[in-house]
Amino acid sequence: MEYLNFNGKKYLIFGASSGICKQVALQLSQLGARLVLVGRNEEKLQETLEMLDGDGHNILICDVSDFSAAQNAVKTAVSMDNIKLDGCVFSAGIYAMLPLGAVTEEKINKIFATNIVSMMAIAKAFSSKRISNNGASFVSVSSRAALLPDKSQGVYGASKAAINSYTVAAAKEMSNRLIRFNAVCPEAVDTEMGAGFKDNTTQEAMQKIYPLGMLEAEDVADTIIFLLSDMSKKITGQSIWLSAGNDGGSIDGHIL
Repeated sequence: MEYLNFNGKKYLIFGASSGICKQVALQLSQLGARLVLVGRNEEKLQETLEMLDGDGHNILICDVSDFSAAQNAVKTAVSMDNIKLDGCVFSAGIYAMLPLGAVTEEKINKIFATNIVSMMAIAKAFSSKRISNNGASFVSVSSRAALLPDKSQGVYGASKAAINSYTVAAAKEMSNRLIRFNAVCPEAVDTEMGAGFKDNTTQEAMQKIYPLGMLEAEDVADTIIFLLSDMSKKITGQSIWLSAGNDGGSIDGHIL
C-alpha cells in the first residue's frame, strides 16, 4: 500500500534498544525507512541496528534526562548526513510505584525529567524548520496510567498525562506546517517491562482483564507506524488508548 511506503524517509527513534521502539525500528526498516536509533545502552542499540533491513541507519548514545543532551541528539541526527527528519518516536520512561507517603521531591524530579521534560526538549528541537520536514509526524509512547492511574501511580501517571497534554498543545502549534503530534497509551505490553504483570497473572485472570489478549510490542508498533504514515495525515493532537478490550477497571499496581 502506497500509504505505508517509507522509502526515502528518515525517522528518529528514542528508546530503540528494547521493547516497543525496537519493534518500531524493525518494522520501519522493513518498510524502507532510514533510521537513527537513540538510547543509553550502546550494546543493545548495536544489536537493534544489526537486525534492521536496508542501510544508511545510525545510532546515537544519549541520556534523555539531560535536557541539552536530548536536544543535541535531535540536532546530531540531522547534521550527521544533512538529511532532515520525517518523524520522531519518543519512548523513554522511568516507572515507579509511589504511595503518597513515599513521594519525595527527588523522586518526582527524576521521573519527570525522563518521562516528560525530555519529550519537551526533543519536541522543541524537532519543531525547527532546520530539523523536520513539513508534514512530519511526532509520536510519543504514553501509558494507560495517563488516563486511568491506579493507586501508587500518581507521580508516574501525572508524568504520562503531561505527555498527552503537551501533545495537544504541540499539535495546535505545528499544524501550520502540517506536522502532527500524537501519543499512544497502551495497557500492559508483553515486553521486559511488562514481564512482572504477565508472570503473576493467571490465564483466566488475563482473559478477564484483556479479552483481546495482552498487547504485544507489534500491536503498539503497528499503531505508531500508522500514526507516522500518510494514512493518519488528518489525525493530530490525539492520545490513543490501546485497551486490548479492558473496560478501564483497576489493574491494581501492575506495570502499565
